[in-house]
Amino acid sequence: MYGKRFSENGKRVSEDTMTSIALIEAKGWADQLMDSEFKGRGDREKTVRGRVSERTGIPESYLYRLQYKTREMKDVAGEVYRRLKLAYDETCQRNEAAADRYRDERLGLRGHHEEADQKPITKGMGVGSIENSKTDRR
Repeated sequence: MYGKRFSENGKRVSEDTMTSIALIEAKGWADQLMDSEFKGRGDREKTVRGRVSERTGIPESYLYRLQYKTREMKDVAGEVYRRLKLAYDETCQRNEAAADRYRDERLGLRGHHEEADQKPITKGMGVGSIENSKTDRR
């Protein structure tokens, strides 16, 4: 039984499948971090990768390997996996907080407009009153 592991339901689980799952997750997180760090048309991949590298503490060359040479890699380093996961979670938290702020602002504006809609319209103001006054003179 040396070298063979069994899962909870009795099926054999190879370490290759487990590491490939971790590698796929790490690549996905790195791609999402690159997308979130991208600032616009003039931004280059190398500078974006550099900013992600500074933010996560992962060497830029490792991020390059995750982006372009994943097929050659057999697994991902544990520290890199952990740092990517933490940075990705932080990005998701910031995104959720921004969405909550936007929602609160939107609901606040909606409440303000409802109050404005409830005010009675006074006669003799606006374009409609000019047309009505012309028709009254005839």
